[in-house]
Amino acid sequence: MNGPLDLHIEDYLQYLKLERGLSVNSLSSYRRDLNEFAKSLGKIDLKRIEPKEAGRYLEHLQNLGRKPSTIARKISSLKQFFQYLNGKTVVTTNPFGTLRAPRISRYHPHYLSPGEVAAIIDAVEIDTQLGRRDRAILELLYGCGLRISELIGLTLSSIEFEAGFVRVTGKGEKQRLVPLGGFARRALDDYLAKKPDPVSGTTGDFLFCGRTGGRFSRTGLWKIVKKRVGQAGISKPVTPHTFRHSFATHMLEGGADLRVVQEMLGHADISTTQIYTTIDRDYIVAEHKKYHRRELAGPGKSG
Repeated sequence: MNGPLDLHIEDYLQYLKLERGLSVNSLSSYRRDLNEFAKSLGKIDLKRIEPKEAGRYLEHLQNLGRKPSTIARKISSLKQFFQYLNGKTVVTTNPFGTLRAPRISRYHPHYLSPGEVAAIIDAVEIDTQLGRRDRAILELLYGCGLRISELIGLTLSSIEFEAGFVRVTGKGEKQRLVPLGGFARRALDDYLAKKPDPVSGTTGDFLFCGRTGGRFSRTGLWKIVKKRVGQAGISKPVTPHTFRHSFATHMLEGGADLRVVQEMLGHADISTTQIYTTIDRDYIVAEHKKYHRRELAGPGKSG
């Protein structure tokens, strides 16, 4: 393996651990992907790695019979790695920057378009406390990709306003930090500014409370979502979990690193996150233009 490259890989893994706080499983996965690439390179100078080498590596993975989802993950790892190296001026370009691997899945969850999400949230009037509460609920479901159980379990102390994170307790009582976006933060600020005092005899620490002041029920949350979706005039089936599916899908479609989305969703296994990947129509068109011989020749020319 390439000695200097090995050192850069270790440096990057330390960055992921200390600066981004990735889990042990995620770090191990990154290590495997990067080491496999380094081994395939031999002793090539790191600064001489160009897009053509990236393309050859993609072809190499395909020839090995790797699953499309596995190839997508590996390409994502290498894009992020070279972006890091570019930021530290170790390399001048990212050879994987424009490389796109096909994103394929046998199953794709139902999700909302960004426009549909906006329509549902914007349909909620915020001139009442119930409206402010419901908008905050919807913004958190979509903005943080929370499970219904995670949302109703949030307490006032779960919100790290200064740091800009939500402390979420997921499956197996595992905790994770999810970024608190600007829309969700403003909705929470509006809601908490006029949140009523806790009912006598309750802890009063739950972020969203039922009529008795206790923890919000799953049924109650389902009813809120159904009501607000109906007000927006959207007829497709939408559940609280649909917002989580939409969060993941929109993040990945926007180019987010698969493992970062895995961390935010709280998935123990990255294969669970990969169900949100799909074939991109723009990708198909681009690949056709890129590799079809007649298209390569250009208009009015023959191949």
